[in-house]
Amino acid sequence: MSETSTTSCNSEEERGSAISRLFKSKYPQFVALISIVAIALGGLNDTIDVVRKVQDIVLSKFTDIPSHRKLNKVYVGASSKSLDEIYGAPVYIKKKATGNLIKYYQDNRYIISSIERGGAIAAYLVFPKKGFEPRTTEHSGGEDLFSHTLAYQDPVNRFSANISRTNSYYIEENAYGEFSSLYYSISGFSSFLSPTTKDNQARLKKLADDQIFGFDTTESVRRVRENLAPNFYGYSILDIGALEDAILSNTEYKLLNKQ
Repeated sequence: MSETSTTSCNSEEERGSAISRLFKSKYPQFVALISIVAIALGGLNDTIDVVRKVQDIVLSKFTDIPSHRKLNKVYVGASSKSLDEIYGAPVYIKKKATGNLIKYYQDNRYIISSIERGGAIAAYLVFPKKGFEPRTTEHSGGEDLFSHTLAYQDPVNRFSANISRTNSYYIEENAYGEFSSLYYSISGFSSFLSPTTKDNQARLKKLADDQIFGFDTTESVRRVRENLAPNFYGYSILDIGALEDAILSNTEYKLLNKQ
């Protein structure tokens, strides 16, 4: 790259940083101005809504706060319509032969998939994007869910593994967690979120093969759980098979994240 091009790039970065600093410093005045305009055009409720939306837009540029707030509003048993209110229209919808309706919602920090039954959320999975750390204190894995291997959690209830060209994954169900009397904690690993080693791929294949052929999986699942750390999580009242349908394939993930 030429010296002129390098200088130009640096200048653009400096301008971008300067604009961000200026916006941060002027944020209170900006919100006040929006409030005045909203009051002039509508009522108090409209003003509050506008200010909240502006606040979330600004905060999402510099923090994860709005993303955490949205996740805090999602829970199994809530109306499936609540997801539209929180995230807007789904970015992708699948209907399975079982009748399950799976909807995917996009946030700047993650993708959330929801399985709907009878107008309520029966299960949902959260696929964090790089750098985002969800709050998982209610989960059986606790607040350090993503800092340890799957074996760190309580003994697994049910599990499933898959190896294919479109996606390799492992998913499990645990009967513990803050709301274990209402639904199960779900965690797992998917190759589209982060790559893994050849050894772990081999362990996943061994477990998947053992399941297919009806072999004893005690040792193969132990090895997978001791070596893989989860990169997605969720909560559910459904069986593992239904949840597997809600795991994005590599192609689907690329589609939802194309620029």
